[in-house]
Amino acid sequence: MLKSSRGFTLIELMVGLTILAFLLMSSVSSMSDWIRNSQIRSAAESIITGLNTARAEAVKRNTTVRFQLTSTLGNDCTLDPAGKNWVINLSGGNPAGQCGKDLSDAADPYLLQKTVATDVNNPILINASQAALAFTGLGRQGRIDPAQQVTAVTIDVSPATSGTCRKDGGKLRCLRIVVSPAGQARMCDPSLSNSSNDQPMACPT
Repeated sequence: MLKSSRGFTLIELMVGLTILAFLLMSSVSSMSDWIRNSQIRSAAESIITGLNTARAEAVKRNTTVRFQLTSTLGNDCTLDPAGKNWVINLSGGNPAGQCGKDLSDAADPYLLQKTVATDVNNPILINASQAALAFTGLGRQGRIDPAQQVTAVTIDVSPATSGTCRKDGGKLRCLRIVVSPAGQARMCDPSLSNSSNDQPMACPT
């Protein structure tokens, strides 16, 4: 005697599709957060590289070298604490309006290196406490403005569009770069507390 095969009922099919849709949405959300976290870290690492390069050049040349965030890398550039590009030059020159010139340590503005920290396809916000800082031949921070004391410089890197930082209750790991008066640049996570000194990625207070 043949037995009839039983298929899915409409209700079972609907439940299955709902579960599948939920799993797909969760996967897409997790992937989107991973991509944005990678973009944030990529931009922060580019800036850290620029800062360390400027400091190393200052020590090697035994002279003051400047690191600046700029609006563009063309000759229309301005120094900008929200700039997504950076320029390194000897302290004798000002790169504002001259970022498009060739690299040269013999001609104004004495550009040593320049690059894009984050391109137009990377929706990242940069927010620095100051657009420019200097390193002395001893590797310490120097004075950009002779009238101002040298203090720690912070550069925050966060998403420009969708997504919220962990420190604000979101899921994205936004990053902060802190340059101490001694010249050391380190990356940290402002969402972590360093009250117990057991969080190596926590930002100094």
